[in-house]
Amino acid sequence: MTAWQDIDHDFLLRFPGGLADPDWQALGKKHKSVDSVMRLCREGLAEEAMTAALSENRLAELTETCRQIIGRSTTVSTFEKMAFRNYLAFRDVHRPFLEALFDLLHRFGPDSFTRFVEALQLCRNDNNANPAKWPVVTCFLAYSRPDEHVCIKPTTIKKVAARLGVDIGYQSLPNFDTYARVQAMVLDFKRHSALARDQNNIIAQAVMYCTV
Repeated sequence: MTAWQDIDHDFLLRFPGGLADPDWQALGKKHKSVDSVMRLCREGLAEEAMTAALSENRLAELTETCRQIIGRSTTVSTFEKMAFRNYLAFRDVHRPFLEALFDLLHRFGPDSFTRFVEALQLCRNDNNANPAKWPVVTCFLAYSRPDEHVCIKPTTIKKVAARLGVDIGYQSLPNFDTYARVQAMVLDFKRHSALARDQNNIIAQAVMYCTV
């Protein structure tokens, strides 16, 4: 049995019915906001919608969508949500933040990832307004394109990586290299997992997280 199959095995020990297990379904209901967050991303942060809002200077509309996304996300801690709200209280960061978010979502790559993290650090001298954390950065990616991207919760993802013997090159400041390694780890798990093979990455990561 491979390390990947071990995860499936341990998941089934806890949830014998697999993803249809009543206890797993009940656990999923505690995260019912996932669907609403995905809908907010799909509709409010779509390329066409963001392009129009930015060109027409409708920044308040976009920032409110982002505030709701972070506020409803169960992968972002209360402290991180507060830091994001405090960050958005500085109106002068709205345009650079939104332009960097647009590039992150619709021009994804090493440069856009770095620019987005830098935008979230614009208020870093205020300890209460520095949301440049892994869950915040990756929340927008994971819920916008759950079949492609992943959400990173540092403590949990480090445990998963250690169990699988994968070097994710973890650094506390979000960076593209670590992100790409975690993304590859999750996609590799899906290729080897009977449970997660046909699921999006949010479900695949939930399966992984339940075993560490």
